[in-house]
Amino acid sequence: MLPSDASAPPAPEEPRAERLPPDHPAPAPEQPAPERPAADRPRDESTPVARRRRGNIVAVAALAGLFALGLGVHQFVATTAHAYVWPAWATADGRFDEASADYEATADRGDSAVARAENLLGMATGDLVRPEDRAALEESIGLARDILADAPAGPTGIVDLGEPGTPAPAWERYSDLWRLAELIPSRNEAAERFDAAVDRVADGTRTIAEATEALISGTEALASAALDASPSATYRFRHTAEEALAGLRHSPEVSSGDADRFTALATAIADVRASHAAEEEHRNAYPLRAEIEAFARSIASGVELEFAWAYEVAGLSSDSWYSGTAEFKADGVGWGLISLTESIEREWSADENAKAVVVHEVGHTQVLRDECYAIFTAEPFSGDHEIWATAWAIGMGYDLPGAGIEAYGRPSDAQIAAAAECR
Repeated sequence: MLPSDASAPPAPEEPRAERLPPDHPAPAPEQPAPERPAADRPRDESTPVARRRRGNIVAVAALAGLFALGLGVHQFVATTAHAYVWPAWATADGRFDEASADYEATADRGDSAVARAENLLGMATGDLVRPEDRAALEESIGLARDILADAPAGPTGIVDLGEPGTPAPAWERYSDLWRLAELIPSRNEAAERFDAAVDRVADGTRTIAEATEALISGTEALASAALDASPSATYRFRHTAEEALAGLRHSPEVSSGDADRFTALATAIADVRASHAAEEEHRNAYPLRAEIEAFARSIASGVELEFAWAYEVAGLSSDSWYSGTAEFKADGVGWGLISLTESIEREWSADENAKAVVVHEVGHTQVLRDECYAIFTAEPFSGDHEIWATAWAIGMGYDLPGAGIEAYGRPSDAQIAAAAECR
């Protein structure tokens, strides 16, 4: 039902035919509208969305491929360049390491040479050192110390590089290449500095060695002259000085000019001089004792002898006896100490037995000679010292009680003949 005031909708109009005047031309048949260019045509919203997305993906994939290709090219270039430059770096780095190690070893030797030379300089005093040799050594020490203080500068740059075999992105390889451009020449220049420093240190050390050699040679000459000027020194002191002089030279274990050896030589030469002075004083005070000692040495066939005089020897006094002893080591250095009673000195010119006692004691020391030791140890002596000394004295023409016959009995003729071969 409609509202009471609503009116009914109008009835539709009948279609009317349009009338034209009879002279009006008839309308042309309807022609289709000309087609617009594609750009002006409205988009066909009916195109599927999936097709458009595939197109976008293809475009992105193409761009990604080009980017990946660019990255690959960069990676190849960076890796290849890095591998190409790396040997130059390894060579430069190895060269520097070798030069550095060589310098450290040379510097250590230089430090040791300076320390030894300074120690020697502190001990090399007195009349066994020529002043000019001391001055030259002191100068060489100062030069070497200055050289060692002027250490070469190391290379610049901190090394933290990836090796060619280690995977790394292109930007790291480029970074390494940039750093290698600085590190390689820095390493080479540092190696040259260290090589030059090695030569300088070696020259300084050589200067010390030459100055030390000159000082030691001078000391040897002065020590030899001191020995020649002390002929009356006893053999014990002369032998010690000769050993100290021989030991002053370089040995495989001890460097030349070792200060302790120098001190030992200086002490030994001082003892030689003191011994010579004492012996000269002794000879001046006791000329007859000096004559007896000279006689004993004249029949000793080169065996070095020292002498001691006392009122009592071997428990026998000079009041009633001629007594003597001989002390030596058969495997020693070839010298013996003969002790004699004062009675031998007193009766030397009056009693031939006093001389026979001295010959007996010299006979003891002859076993220090190799050719005599062989006779002494064999039959018919078998190492009997007293029979040997008695037989030797008899063989020397002292067939007297004082030759040992009174104290030890007369040796056999075979023993006397065997001892006589030791002349």
